[in-house]
Amino acid sequence: MIGKPLWDRVRFYTAFVWRLVALQRPAPFIYGIALTDRCNLACRGCHVSNTGRRDMRWDEVVTAMRGAWARGFRELYFGGGEPMLWHDADFTIADAIAEAKRIGFFHVHVYTNGLLGLETSADLVWVSMDGLPGVFERRRGDHFRQVEQVIRAGSHVKVALIYVIDRNTAEGVESFLRWVHETKLPVMGVMFYFHTPYYGRDVLFLTAEERAPIIDRLLGCIRAGLPVINSRAGLLALKSGNWPRRFSVTSVVDVDGESVCCRASDEVCVDCGYAACTELTEFQRLRPSAILGMMRYW
Repeated sequence: MIGKPLWDRVRFYTAFVWRLVALQRPAPFIYGIALTDRCNLACRGCHVSNTGRRDMRWDEVVTAMRGAWARGFRELYFGGGEPMLWHDADFTIADAIAEAKRIGFFHVHVYTNGLLGLETSADLVWVSMDGLPGVFERRRGDHFRQVEQVIRAGSHVKVALIYVIDRNTAEGVESFLRWVHETKLPVMGVMFYFHTPYYGRDVLFLTAEERAPIIDRLLGCIRAGLPVINSRAGLLALKSGNWPRRFSVTSVVDVDGESVCCRASDEVCVDCGYAACTELTEFQRLRPSAILGMMRYW
């Protein structure tokens, strides 16, 4: 007999897929909360951390979650800044995750740099690692071994990595994937994004022409059985640029208010490297690899 929580999920996903695929009407799905802009790192290329804006208050976080649930969002993630730093009086991210689950969100994800540990009740933790030593520090500083140790020592059952490809990290893709595989790093795999120029094209930015051969390399890594989370369909869409921007199935809120898809301006959309979006658009197009990929982490 199917329990009520499972039945609720089956019913939601069935209706969501029908509207998204058959009717081509995107409906609310994934909701993000940027709890804080504070971060314990100063990563090159990041312009959304340590801006001086205040953290979200506990009542704002709860109001945002309840409002998102009421509008139909059922998947939730917490980001930042570094969300593990967030607190409001005695409330911490642990309380926010617990409240999200009490409200009823099907899955709760956390995006972190990993330096403050992975002990959380979130369903999946995404940790940023952009290459091996010699490459990693070009973007995030000299913290590779600390992050590795946290991942290996952690007890969380579901951890995945995010690797941001920019002009400084592009060369390290294959060696990093081999290292993850050969050393049996306890993660689901690696999701690759491209550096998105939120505040204008900078020295880290790669044009579509420069991204294309890197995407071909990633496709080769998939064929070689290396632990790439991106689907073949998602990568091909990212390469072609043929995917809708401001995909309205997802929204994100911070202390300044809510945005559709992400917090960047519309002018940035053409250069978007946020590969999670192409996974969603290719899911809508019923690409088998994207469907299978989505089932791995939602």
